[in-house]
Amino acid sequence: DTPEQELDARLLDEAVERFVRSLSADARNAFVGRYYFFDSISEVARYCGMTESGVKSLLYRTRQNLKDHLAKEGFAV
Repeated sequence: DTPEQELDARLLDEAVERFVRSLSADARNAFVGRYYFFDSISEVARYCGMTESGVKSLLYRTRQNLKDHLAKEGFAV
């Protein structure tokens, strides 16, 4: 990696961290569970107390919001 790539990666990491911290507890738990721990939709639904359909909708909206957030932070998405 070049120094520029390392800086870009660090800035992206910080932008994603700010986004995740801004989420509600349910959205944060679902997002981190699904995309960090690779939990299944049914597992996420169980520990978030939601239906699988509700989790899918929540994750879709969260991904869209992350995309918007990263665009505002200057990352090409």
